[in-house]
Amino acid sequence: MTSTHLEAAEGGQTLAAVLEAQRDITRQLLGVARRQQQAIIEGDVEGLTASVDESQIFLEHLQALETERMTALVAIAMATGVDADRATLSDIAAALPAESAEAVRRSGQALRAEATALQEAEAVNQHLLEGSRALVDRWVNYLRTVLAGGVYTPAGGTAAHGGRTLDRSA
Repeated sequence: MTSTHLEAAEGGQTLAAVLEAQRDITRQLLGVARRQQQAIIEGDVEGLTASVDESQIFLEHLQALETERMTALVAIAMATGVDADRATLSDIAAALPAESAEAVRRSGQALRAEATALQEAEAVNQHLLEGSRALVDRWVNYLRTVLAGGVYTPAGGTAAHGGRTLDRSA
C-alpha cells in the first residue's frame, strides 16, 4: 500500500467517523425537535424555551464537527486530487480505497436520513408555531373588536355585538 493510498484510507476513515458523529448529533437534535412539537402542542412555553436552549448546544457541536469534516476533506483532496470544494460525497467515496469508501457511503447515507427526518420535524414545528400565532392574532383581533365600542352598563358590563354582555368587573 502506497503512502498516498494509506493517507486516502486514513482520511476516509476520519471522514466516516466525523459523519457518524454528525449523525449522532443530528439524531439528538431530532429528539429535541420532537420534544419541541410536544411543547408547542401543549402550550408549554418553558419546555419550548428549554428545548431551544438545548438545541443551541447541539448546533455548536455540529459546527465544531464541520471543522473536523473540512480537515478530513482537505486530507483526502491532497491524497487523491479530488476537489474538496466541489466534490459530492459520492465523488469523494469513488476516489477512496474500497473499505474507506464503503464507510463514507454508509455514514453519509445514515446522516442524510437523520437530516431529512430533522428537516421534516422542523417543518411540522414551523407549521404548528405559525398556526398558534394565527390563532392568537385572531383572538386578539376579536377581543379588540368586542372591547372597542362598548359603553359600560350600570352593572359594570357593556353591550357587545350580537346583544352579549362583556363583564369587565373581574
